[in-house]
Amino acid sequence: MRFKVLTFISMLVVASLLAAACAPATAPAPAPKAEEKPAAAPAEEKVTVTWYVRSQPNEQPWEQNIVIPEFEKTHPNIKINLVIVNWDEFDTKMNAMFAAGEGPDIWSHWGPSGFADYRIRGLIQDLTPFIERDNFDLSDFIPEVLDLYKVEGKIYGLPLLTGASYIFYNKKLFDEAGVPYPPANWDDETWTWDKFVETAQKLTKDVDDPTKAIWGLHFGIWPNDAWAWMFGKDLYPPEAYQTGFSDTAYLDSPEAIQAFQARADLTWKYKVAPSPAAEQALAAGGDPFLTGRVAMKPIGVWGWWVFKGAEEQFPFGCAALPKGAPNAKAVIFTDPWMLSATSKHPNEAWEFLKYLVSAEAQRAYMEAVGAPPVRKSLLPDFFKLYPSMTPEEAETCFLGGVRHGAESPNHLLVRFDQINNVVSAALDPVFLGEKTAAEVLPQAQQDLVKTLQQIKAEYQK
Repeated sequence: MRFKVLTFISMLVVASLLAAACAPATAPAPAPKAEEKPAAAPAEEKVTVTWYVRSQPNEQPWEQNIVIPEFEKTHPNIKINLVIVNWDEFDTKMNAMFAAGEGPDIWSHWGPSGFADYRIRGLIQDLTPFIERDNFDLSDFIPEVLDLYKVEGKIYGLPLLTGASYIFYNKKLFDEAGVPYPPANWDDETWTWDKFVETAQKLTKDVDDPTKAIWGLHFGIWPNDAWAWMFGKDLYPPEAYQTGFSDTAYLDSPEAIQAFQARADLTWKYKVAPSPAAEQALAAGGDPFLTGRVAMKPIGVWGWWVFKGAEEQFPFGCAALPKGAPNAKAVIFTDPWMLSATSKHPNEAWEFLKYLVSAEAQRAYMEAVGAPPVRKSLLPDFFKLYPSMTPEEAETCFLGGVRHGAESPNHLLVRFDQINNVVSAALDPVFLGEKTAAEVLPQAQQDLVKTLQQIKAEYQK
């Protein structure tokens, strides 16, 4: 998870947890030469496996106090070297490590680049031979999630966490306004975009007083594609998510124009979301949703752990995203553990990766961080972590998003950070209320296609 935030949106959660994109400073690294895998080190010889992770305060205790001690206790010949890196340095430092022949052994896509970048560059190893050799049981993983990082029958990553995009809502504000809760059921056809706007209008009040204003919603959805997806339009052709590349886009399609204008209208026409000026005051104390003055927060999977514990302030629930079109879908974010193709100790690194995706380690991660697990056996316990929701409500909302979603383009398109920069720059004046989507997107379409073609040519695809 690694993102670019629009200039006028203080998406603090995205910036702090996923930091969502700037292109690697160097040109794509050539694929490493195929070499025979080294044999496992003798039991008496201690080897070091480098574990490369993001700087995230709620994850470091799990890594340092649980994972490493427990693993090293049962694997005395393996030492884990934990390397913690900020998002904005994640790819730059990793590129330098690989260039020096000292690349990390295990990591996830927690910088600007995603799985597609790493695979195309030949940085990650096919895990299928290890899985088959050890008869590693995959039956407990959510099948759709496990298949995300399978390419041409080869598994290149095993998942750590997954989840879609959702609406988290303040039940107290809904009750005070006498407004019915939005549905957790993603198959509820009454939960349309128009109903979403109508609901937000009923919840919004006192917007002229920044100290008292209650807002119908606050934006947390990322990336920009998510708005178009809610209106049933993908910005790139289906094959792009298989190959990692595209030479065309649909940014100026009628559906995309409608979607992005609808997003802008929430602020400037209907006034149910704060303007940049109002948001600045609202966000002074942290995430606006946690202030208790935002009724609905559309946000990615990270909402599950960012808002865990908010019940101490107010009860909250989880709802489906509204449908702007019958074929609407949500953006899913799945983080896999990947093994370096140039690891000096691949067998030992594989042993560590197996532990990271074990039920034991995933349970500890779920309990320490609040992140949704990818093992089916752990899901019932995850759904009990939120006292203001029934387990059934949490299950319906969470799994419904997974069923009605697709993996985020930032994981599956090469150089998505660069691509998203083009789209974001075009949409800034639209979301700031300065221009309409119809005015800016035709030219932005040309710029986007040019960028896509340049990336494809750079990788010689």
